[in-house]
Amino acid sequence: MSNKSPIVCHLICKVIDFFGDIGVAWRIAKQLKVDFNIEVHLLVDDLMTTQRLIPSLDISLKKQMIDGINIYYCDFSDNSKSLPSPPAFVFNLFNIDLPALYKALMKTNKSKYIAIEYLSAEPWVDNFHLKPSIDPESGLIKTFFYPGFTRQTGGLIRERDLIGRREAFVQTRRDKVIKSFGGNPDLYSISLFYYPIQKIEAFLDVIDTMKKSIQFFIPQYLLDILKIKKNYQHLHIISYPFLSHDDFDDLLWSCNLNFVRGEDSWIRALWAGKPFIWQPYIQENNLHLIKLKAFLKRYCEDCEQKLSEILIKTHDDWSNNKFNEALWRDFFKNHASLESLALKRSHYFFKEPSFVESLVDYCSET
Repeated sequence: MSNKSPIVCHLICKVIDFFGDIGVAWRIAKQLKVDFNIEVHLLVDDLMTTQRLIPSLDISLKKQMIDGINIYYCDFSDNSKSLPSPPAFVFNLFNIDLPALYKALMKTNKSKYIAIEYLSAEPWVDNFHLKPSIDPESGLIKTFFYPGFTRQTGGLIRERDLIGRREAFVQTRRDKVIKSFGGNPDLYSISLFYYPIQKIEAFLDVIDTMKKSIQFFIPQYLLDILKIKKNYQHLHIISYPFLSHDDFDDLLWSCNLNFVRGEDSWIRALWAGKPFIWQPYIQENNLHLIKLKAFLKRYCEDCEQKLSEILIKTHDDWSNNKFNEALWRDFFKNHASLESLALKRSHYFFKEPSFVESLVDYCSET
Protein backbone atom coordinates (compact mmCIF):
# COMPACT_ATOMS: atom_id res chain seq x y z
CA MET A 1 0.00 0.00 0.00
CA SER A 2 1.22 3.45 -0.86
CA ASN A 3 -0.43 5.41 1.96
CA LYS A 4 1.68 6.28 5.00
CA SER A 5 -1.01 5.87 7.65
CA PRO A 6 -2.63 2.46 8.13
CA ILE A 7 -6.17 1.96 6.86
CA VAL A 8 -8.90 1.67 9.50
CA CYS A 9 -12.36 0.69 8.33
CA HIS A 10 -15.90 -0.11 9.34
CA LEU A 11 -17.41 -3.01 7.41
CA ILE A 12 -21.18 -2.81 7.82
CA CYS A 13 -23.33 -5.89 7.30
CA LYS A 14 -27.08 -6.29 7.76
CA VAL A 15 -27.63 -10.01 8.31
CA ILE A 16 -30.71 -10.73 6.22
CA ASP A 17 -31.09 -14.43 5.40
CA PHE A 18 -29.43 -17.65 4.23
CA PHE A 19 -26.06 -16.58 5.75
CA GLY A 20 -24.97 -15.11 2.40
CA ASP A 21 -24.58 -11.55 3.67
CA ILE A 22 -22.54 -12.39 6.75
CA GLY A 23 -20.63 -15.03 4.77
CA VAL A 24 -19.39 -12.43 2.30
CA ALA A 25 -18.73 -9.91 5.10
CA TRP A 26 -16.65 -12.36 7.13
CA ARG A 27 -14.58 -13.33 4.09
CA ILE A 28 -13.86 -9.68 3.28
CA ALA A 29 -13.06 -8.90 6.92
CA LYS A 30 -10.61 -11.81 7.21
CA GLN A 31 -8.87 -10.96 3.95
CA LEU A 32 -8.53 -7.29 4.89
CA LYS A 33 -6.92 -8.33 8.16
CA VAL A 34 -4.85 -11.37 7.11
CA ASP A 35 -3.70 -10.34 3.64
CA PHE A 36 -3.36 -6.56 4.16
CA ASN A 37 -3.19 -6.01 7.95
CA ILE A 38 -6.13 -3.58 7.83
CA GLU A 39 -7.74 -2.63 11.16
CA VAL A 40 -11.26 -3.98 10.64
CA HIS A 41 -14.36 -3.19 12.67
CA LEU A 42 -17.24 -5.44 11.58
CA LEU A 43 -20.68 -4.04 12.44
CA VAL A 44 -23.57 -6.53 12.39
CA ASP A 45 -27.18 -6.53 13.57
CA ASP A 46 -27.64 -10.24 14.29
CA LEU A 47 -25.15 -12.02 16.55
CA MET A 48 -27.18 -15.23 16.72
CA THR A 49 -26.87 -15.88 12.98
CA THR A 50 -23.30 -14.60 12.89
CA GLN A 51 -22.35 -17.09 15.60
CA ARG A 52 -23.27 -19.97 13.26
CA LEU A 53 -20.43 -18.84 11.02
CA ILE A 54 -18.11 -17.74 13.85
CA PRO A 55 -18.66 -20.30 16.67
CA SER A 56 -16.36 -18.50 19.13
CA LEU A 57 -18.58 -15.39 19.00
CA ASP A 58 -20.14 -14.47 22.37
CA ILE A 59 -23.70 -13.29 21.66
CA SER A 60 -23.91 -11.60 25.08
CA LEU A 61 -21.24 -9.05 24.16
CA LYS A 62 -21.85 -5.91 22.17
CA LYS A 63 -18.16 -5.66 21.27
CA GLN A 64 -15.47 -8.32 21.01
CA MET A 65 -12.37 -9.22 19.03
CA ILE A 66 -12.04 -12.49 17.08
CA ASP A 67 -9.05 -13.33 14.89
CA GLY A 68 -7.89 -9.73 15.20
CA ILE A 69 -11.21 -8.35 13.93
CA ASN A 70 -13.40 -6.13 16.13
CA ILE A 71 -17.04 -7.22 15.98
CA TYR A 72 -19.86 -4.95 17.16
CA TYR A 73 -23.55 -5.58 17.65
CA CYS A 74 -25.44 -2.61 16.17
CA ASP A 75 -28.94 -1.45 15.37
CA PHE A 76 -29.17 0.00 11.85
CA SER A 77 -32.56 1.69 12.20
CA ASP A 78 -32.67 5.34 11.16
CA ASN A 79 -32.70 6.81 14.69
CA SER A 80 -30.05 4.44 16.08
CA LYS A 81 -27.12 5.73 18.10
CA SER A 82 -25.52 2.31 18.58
CA LEU A 83 -22.84 2.54 15.89
CA PRO A 84 -19.31 3.56 16.95
CA SER A 85 -17.86 6.72 15.46
CA PRO A 86 -16.88 6.13 11.82
CA PRO A 87 -13.16 5.90 10.93
CA ALA A 88 -11.43 7.01 7.73
CA PHE A 89 -13.15 4.36 5.58
CA VAL A 90 -16.68 2.99 5.73
CA PHE A 91 -17.50 -0.09 3.64
CA ASN A 92 -21.27 -0.48 3.44
CA LEU A 93 -21.89 -4.05 2.30
CA PHE A 94 -24.80 -4.29 -0.16
CA ASN A 95 -25.56 -0.60 0.32
CA ILE A 96 -28.03 -0.78 3.24
CA ASP A 97 -29.69 2.28 4.76
CA LEU A 98 -27.54 3.78 7.51
CA PRO A 99 -28.69 5.72 10.61
CA ALA A 100 -28.91 9.48 10.16
CA LEU A 101 -26.55 10.23 13.09
CA TYR A 102 -23.91 7.88 11.73
CA LYS A 103 -24.04 9.51 8.31
CA ALA A 104 -23.75 12.92 9.92
CA LEU A 105 -20.63 11.75 11.76
CA MET A 106 -19.22 10.35 8.52
CA LYS A 107 -19.57 13.79 6.99
CA THR A 108 -17.99 15.48 10.00
CA ASN A 109 -15.10 12.98 10.10
CA LYS A 110 -14.69 13.17 6.30
CA SER A 111 -14.91 9.39 6.07
CA LYS A 112 -14.54 7.82 2.64
CA TYR A 113 -17.87 6.11 1.94
CA ILE A 114 -17.77 2.99 -0.24
CA ALA A 115 -20.90 1.00 -1.09
CA ILE A 116 -19.95 -2.61 -1.83
CA GLU A 117 -22.52 -4.05 -4.21
CA TYR A 118 -23.69 -7.54 -5.19
CA LEU A 119 -21.74 -9.61 -7.67
CA SER A 120 -23.03 -9.85 -11.22
CA ALA A 121 -21.55 -10.75 -14.61
CA GLU A 122 -23.96 -8.39 -16.40
CA PRO A 123 -22.17 -5.97 -18.80
CA TRP A 124 -23.55 -2.83 -17.16
CA VAL A 125 -21.48 -3.49 -14.02
CA ASP A 126 -18.31 -2.37 -15.83
CA ASN A 127 -19.83 1.10 -16.31
CA PHE A 128 -21.07 1.57 -12.73
CA HIS A 129 -17.97 0.40 -10.86
CA LEU A 130 -16.26 3.30 -9.01
CA LYS A 131 -19.04 5.73 -9.93
CA PRO A 132 -19.93 8.32 -7.24
CA SER A 133 -23.41 9.12 -5.95
CA ILE A 134 -24.66 11.84 -3.60
CA ASP A 135 -26.80 10.78 -0.66
CA PRO A 136 -29.84 13.12 -0.83
CA GLU A 137 -30.32 13.30 2.96
CA SER A 138 -26.75 13.83 4.18
CA GLY A 139 -24.97 15.11 1.09
CA LEU A 140 -22.37 12.37 1.52
CA ILE A 141 -20.61 11.20 -1.61
CA LYS A 142 -20.47 7.42 -1.79
CA THR A 143 -18.57 5.40 -4.34
CA PHE A 144 -20.05 2.19 -5.72
CA PHE A 145 -17.62 -0.70 -5.65
CA TYR A 146 -18.70 -3.69 -7.71
CA PRO A 147 -17.15 -7.14 -7.64
CA GLY A 148 -17.06 -8.70 -11.07
CA PHE A 149 -15.45 -10.87 -13.70
CA THR A 150 -13.56 -8.25 -15.72
CA ARG A 151 -10.66 -5.89 -15.15
CA GLN A 152 -13.14 -2.98 -15.29
CA THR A 153 -14.67 -4.17 -11.98
CA GLY A 154 -13.35 -4.84 -8.49
CA GLY A 155 -12.67 -8.51 -9.20
CA LEU A 156 -13.68 -11.63 -7.28
CA ILE A 157 -13.29 -12.38 -3.59
CA ARG A 158 -10.42 -14.76 -2.87
CA GLU A 159 -7.53 -15.10 -0.45
CA ARG A 160 -3.94 -14.70 -1.62
CA ASP A 161 -3.04 -18.31 -0.88
CA LEU A 162 -6.27 -19.88 -2.18
CA ILE A 163 -5.00 -21.57 -5.34
CA GLY A 164 -1.90 -22.78 -3.53
CA ARG A 165 -4.03 -24.38 -0.82
CA ARG A 166 -6.27 -25.99 -3.42
CA GLU A 167 -3.35 -27.41 -5.38
CA ALA A 168 -1.90 -28.83 -2.16
CA PHE A 169 -5.18 -30.65 -1.56
CA VAL A 170 -3.96 -34.13 -2.54
CA GLN A 171 -6.01 -37.32 -3.04
CA THR A 172 -5.26 -38.67 0.44
CA ARG A 173 -6.62 -35.46 1.96
CA ARG A 174 -9.71 -35.72 -0.24
CA ASP A 175 -10.37 -39.28 0.90
CA LYS A 176 -10.01 -38.23 4.52
CA VAL A 177 -12.53 -35.41 4.08
CA ILE A 178 -15.09 -37.69 2.40
CA LYS A 179 -14.71 -40.25 5.19
CA SER A 180 -15.07 -37.55 7.87
CA PHE A 181 -18.57 -36.87 6.54
CA GLY A 182 -19.40 -40.57 6.58
CA GLY A 183 -18.96 -41.00 2.84
CA ASN A 184 -17.21 -43.49 0.59
CA PRO A 185 -14.19 -42.02 -1.29
CA ASP A 186 -14.76 -44.48 -4.16
CA LEU A 187 -18.20 -43.10 -5.06
CA TYR A 188 -19.05 -40.19 -7.33
CA SER A 189 -19.69 -37.31 -4.91
CA ILE A 190 -22.07 -34.36 -5.24
CA SER A 191 -22.51 -31.49 -2.79
CA LEU A 192 -26.07 -30.20 -2.97
CA PHE A 193 -26.57 -26.69 -1.59
CA TYR A 194 -29.85 -25.19 -2.80
CA TYR A 195 -32.74 -22.93 -1.87
CA PRO A 196 -35.68 -24.67 -0.17
CA ILE A 197 -37.92 -23.83 -3.14
CA GLN A 198 -36.17 -26.54 -5.17
CA LYS A 199 -38.10 -29.78 -5.77
CA ILE A 200 -35.21 -31.93 -4.63
CA GLU A 201 -37.13 -35.19 -4.33
CA ALA A 202 -38.12 -35.00 -7.99
CA PHE A 203 -34.49 -34.33 -8.95
CA LEU A 204 -33.21 -37.25 -6.87
CA ASP A 205 -35.81 -39.54 -8.43
CA VAL A 206 -34.50 -38.67 -11.90
CA ILE A 207 -30.86 -39.21 -10.90
CA ASP A 208 -31.72 -42.53 -9.28
CA THR A 209 -33.14 -43.85 -12.56
CA MET A 210 -29.67 -43.53 -14.12
CA LYS A 211 -28.49 -46.44 -11.97
CA LYS A 212 -25.26 -44.61 -11.12
CA SER A 213 -23.91 -44.94 -7.58
CA ILE A 214 -23.77 -41.38 -6.27
CA GLN A 215 -23.46 -39.93 -2.79
CA PHE A 216 -25.08 -36.56 -2.12
CA PHE A 217 -23.82 -34.30 0.66
CA ILE A 218 -26.69 -32.08 1.81
CA PRO A 219 -26.80 -29.58 4.73
CA GLN A 220 -28.72 -31.05 7.65
CA TYR A 221 -31.10 -28.10 7.93
CA LEU A 222 -32.16 -28.53 4.31
CA LEU A 223 -32.75 -32.23 4.87
CA ASP A 224 -34.86 -31.36 7.91
CA ILE A 225 -37.07 -29.25 5.65
CA LEU A 226 -37.16 -31.89 2.93
CA LYS A 227 -37.79 -34.86 5.24
CA ILE A 228 -36.78 -37.55 2.75
CA LYS A 229 -38.61 -40.76 3.64
CA LYS A 230 -37.80 -43.05 0.73
CA ASN A 231 -34.73 -45.15 0.24
CA TYR A 232 -33.02 -44.82 -3.11
CA GLN A 233 -31.63 -47.79 -4.95
CA HIS A 234 -28.47 -46.11 -6.21
CA LEU A 235 -28.17 -42.89 -4.21
CA HIS A 236 -26.65 -42.33 -0.79
CA ILE A 237 -27.84 -39.24 1.11
CA ILE A 238 -25.37 -37.86 3.65
CA SER A 239 -26.15 -34.87 5.86
CA TYR A 240 -23.59 -32.45 7.21
CA PRO A 241 -23.75 -29.70 9.87
CA PHE A 242 -23.07 -26.02 9.35
CA LEU A 243 -19.47 -25.72 8.14
CA SER A 244 -16.74 -23.13 8.58
CA HIS A 245 -15.41 -21.43 5.46
CA ASP A 246 -12.35 -23.70 5.31
CA ASP A 247 -14.37 -26.88 5.87
CA PHE A 248 -16.82 -25.87 3.15
CA ASP A 249 -13.92 -25.37 0.74
CA ASP A 250 -12.68 -28.85 1.63
CA LEU A 251 -16.08 -30.30 0.76
CA LEU A 252 -16.23 -28.49 -2.59
CA TRP A 253 -12.70 -29.60 -3.43
CA SER A 254 -13.58 -33.19 -2.53
CA CYS A 255 -16.73 -33.53 -4.62
CA ASN A 256 -16.97 -34.30 -8.33
CA LEU A 257 -19.87 -31.87 -8.82
CA ASN A 258 -21.11 -28.96 -6.70
CA PHE A 259 -24.57 -27.38 -6.65
CA VAL A 260 -24.32 -23.91 -5.12
CA ARG A 261 -26.51 -20.88 -4.60
CA GLY A 262 -26.45 -17.14 -3.94
CA GLU A 263 -23.11 -15.36 -4.00
CA ASP A 264 -20.61 -16.75 -1.51
CA SER A 265 -20.81 -20.47 -2.33
CA TRP A 266 -21.07 -19.65 -6.05
CA ILE A 267 -17.59 -18.13 -6.16
CA ARG A 268 -16.12 -20.79 -3.87
CA ALA A 269 -17.37 -23.36 -6.39
CA LEU A 270 -15.67 -21.46 -9.20
CA TRP A 271 -12.37 -21.45 -7.26
CA ALA A 272 -12.76 -25.18 -6.54
CA GLY A 273 -12.07 -25.90 -10.19
CA LYS A 274 -14.81 -28.54 -10.33
CA PRO A 275 -18.01 -28.62 -12.42
CA PHE A 276 -20.82 -26.76 -10.67
CA ILE A 277 -24.44 -25.71 -11.10
CA TRP A 278 -25.31 -22.27 -9.76
CA GLN A 279 -28.68 -21.11 -8.51
CA PRO A 280 -28.88 -17.28 -8.15
CA TYR A 281 -30.83 -15.71 -5.32
CA ILE A 282 -34.42 -15.96 -6.56
CA GLN A 283 -36.01 -12.62 -7.46
CA GLU A 284 -39.39 -11.44 -8.68
CA ASN A 285 -40.09 -11.47 -12.42
CA ASN A 286 -37.26 -13.99 -12.85
CA LEU A 287 -34.62 -11.25 -12.75
CA HIS A 288 -32.21 -13.83 -11.33
CA LEU A 289 -32.32 -15.71 -14.62
CA ILE A 290 -30.88 -12.65 -16.37
CA LYS A 291 -27.92 -12.80 -13.98
CA LEU A 292 -27.55 -16.51 -14.62
CA LYS A 293 -27.54 -16.04 -18.39
CA ALA A 294 -24.93 -13.25 -18.13
CA PHE A 295 -22.65 -15.40 -16.00
CA LEU A 296 -22.89 -18.45 -18.25
CA LYS A 297 -22.07 -16.29 -21.26
CA ARG A 298 -18.97 -15.03 -19.47
CA TYR A 299 -18.01 -18.43 -18.07
CA CYS A 300 -18.39 -20.24 -21.39
CA GLU A 301 -16.28 -17.81 -23.40
CA ASP A 302 -13.82 -19.71 -25.60
CA CYS A 303 -15.16 -23.13 -24.59
CA GLU A 304 -16.40 -25.85 -26.92
CA GLN A 305 -19.94 -25.29 -28.12
CA LYS A 306 -21.01 -28.71 -26.88
CA LEU A 307 -19.88 -27.99 -23.32
CA SER A 308 -21.44 -24.54 -23.43
CA GLU A 309 -24.77 -26.05 -24.49
CA ILE A 310 -24.60 -28.66 -21.72
CA LEU A 311 -23.97 -26.04 -19.05
CA ILE A 312 -26.67 -23.67 -20.33
CA LYS A 313 -29.29 -26.43 -20.64
CA THR A 314 -28.60 -28.05 -17.26
CA HIS A 315 -28.64 -24.68 -15.50
CA ASP A 316 -31.98 -23.90 -17.14
CA ASP A 317 -33.26 -27.33 -16.16
CA TRP A 318 -32.17 -26.86 -12.55
CA SER A 319 -33.46 -23.28 -12.28
CA ASN A 320 -36.91 -24.25 -13.54
CA ASN A 321 -37.30 -27.57 -11.70
CA LYS A 322 -37.64 -29.51 -14.97
CA PHE A 323 -35.16 -32.35 -14.36
CA ASN A 324 -34.81 -33.83 -17.82
CA GLU A 325 -33.11 -37.20 -17.48
CA ALA A 326 -31.44 -37.08 -20.92
CA LEU A 327 -29.77 -33.75 -20.06
CA TRP A 328 -28.24 -35.08 -16.87
CA ARG A 329 -27.10 -38.30 -18.54
CA ASP A 330 -25.29 -36.12 -21.07
CA PHE A 331 -23.82 -34.03 -18.26
CA PHE A 332 -22.34 -37.04 -16.46
CA LYS A 333 -21.15 -38.54 -19.75
CA ASN A 334 -19.11 -35.38 -20.39
CA HIS A 335 -17.90 -34.95 -16.83
CA ALA A 336 -14.19 -35.21 -17.65
CA SER A 337 -14.41 -32.41 -20.24
CA LEU A 338 -16.51 -30.27 -17.90
CA GLU A 339 -13.96 -30.75 -15.12
CA SER A 340 -11.13 -29.73 -17.44
CA LEU A 341 -13.09 -26.61 -18.37
CA ALA A 342 -13.81 -25.75 -14.73
CA LEU A 343 -10.14 -26.00 -13.80
CA LYS A 344 -9.16 -23.89 -16.80
CA ARG A 345 -11.70 -21.16 -15.99
CA SER A 346 -10.67 -21.00 -12.33
CA HIS A 347 -7.08 -20.28 -13.39
CA TYR A 348 -8.29 -17.73 -15.94
CA PHE A 349 -10.23 -15.68 -13.37
CA PHE A 350 -7.40 -16.02 -10.86
CA LYS A 351 -5.19 -13.91 -13.15
CA GLU A 352 -7.25 -10.81 -12.36
CA PRO A 353 -6.72 -8.81 -9.13
CA SER A 354 -8.85 -10.02 -6.23
CA PHE A 355 -11.74 -7.95 -4.91
CA VAL A 356 -10.09 -7.08 -1.59
CA GLU A 357 -6.80 -6.28 -3.34
CA SER A 358 -8.65 -3.85 -5.62
CA LEU A 359 -10.49 -2.34 -2.67
CA VAL A 360 -7.29 -1.75 -0.69
CA ASP A 361 -5.51 -0.29 -3.71
CA TYR A 362 -8.41 2.12 -4.26
CA CYS A 363 -8.38 3.22 -0.62
CA SER A 364 -4.62 3.67 -0.69
CA GLU A 365 -4.90 6.05 -3.63
CA THR A 366 -7.69 8.25 -2.19
